[in-house]
Amino acid sequence: MTIRTVLHVLLIGILFSSNAFSQDRITELNAYWDVVKEKVEAGDVDGYAATYHEDGILVSDKNKTCFSVKEALENWRDGLEKTKKGITKVNLDFRFSDRRGDNITAFERGIFRYELLDEKGQQSVRFVHFEGLLTKKNGKWLLMLEHQKLPATKEEWGSLGKL
Repeated sequence: MTIRTVLHVLLIGILFSSNAFSQDRITELNAYWDVVKEKVEAGDVDGYAATYHEDGILVSDKNKTCFSVKEALENWRDGLEKTKKGITKVNLDFRFSDRRGDNITAFERGIFRYELLDEKGQQSVRFVHFEGLLTKKNGKWLLMLEHQKLPATKEEWGSLGKL
């Protein structure tokens, strides 16, 4: 076998293993977002908090704010508890336009769809561009930075593929 053939075989092996690692990461991240969805829709404050890194940060373009996820969770606690008690109902979904990283880091860009049926029976749907920076700690993906950007349109949402 010539050196050139060996290099071709190695290159092909690297490309296939890189793709396999990438697919494993995407599969793991899809499972992570499924847990986020489950915890928010159940109104599980502690479970939702466990999806964030302990030093997580939330940036909101709409409110022009930046603060710790701990503070954000306190702001969201009332709404989550109403959902847990069945006073409100939430449906949350994610779609992605950019997903990159390695086996312990991930950058995710996309849109989330947040549907709320409030205590008065009023239904609202919001589409929000977002970016997330995640790290894998002790085998578990955690969101370190959530950047909620400006509103998205239903058409933008529809242009992205489902998980």
